[in-house]
Amino acid sequence: MTASIRTFVCFTVLAACGGTSTPTGDDAPPEVDAGSVTELDPRDCTAIAQSFLDAAALCGTPLPGTAKAQFETMCKQGIADAAKCGGDPAGGFDCFTTPDTTDWVCAGGEPFPACNGDLAASLGMYCVIALGNPRCATGIQCQFNSDCSSGLSCNGATGQCFDTTAYCIGLPCEFNADCPAGETCNNAEGACIGQ
Repeated sequence: MTASIRTFVCFTVLAACGGTSTPTGDDAPPEVDAGSVTELDPRDCTAIAQSFLDAAALCGTPLPGTAKAQFETMCKQGIADAAKCGGDPAGGFDCFTTPDTTDWVCAGGEPFPACNGDLAASLGMYCVIALGNPRCATGIQCQFNSDCSSGLSCNGATGQCFDTTAYCIGLPCEFNADCPAGETCNNAEGACIGQ
């Protein structure tokens, strides 16, 4: 898979958890510092998508022509569920709508959000994108993995099935099982992060 496709897939794929029919837990979700998500403006998604495309190009990973529109769509759709996010979605929107050299870092030719070292803002923005990604939050309600089709698992924090092969950094989580393979739950932020 080329680096440009992999980078784009990072925003279009979903989280995965283990395969058996086990409860996802009924404990209360962790306290998160989501801040005020009522101030998230769908119009900001255009600037955030452009920021990502610019960062990808700067890192040497140009994306397909449809990437901006797809990223914007996921961002706009994710705003509706942003209250579920860990991290700081409002801080992430503030960070990525005003271009700054500290917004992104290049690693292995791919852009990663940095927000000048503000992990909560970076995860908050990623969360909104993940919640708008139909592979991360399918809309299929669940309580257990057995409620989901083959290849999907139940995320206890969102109460929705998700694709077990997807990449969904920022996806809300309560436990590691709520995150895809290669990701783990950051309990302090209540969000999936890379291992």
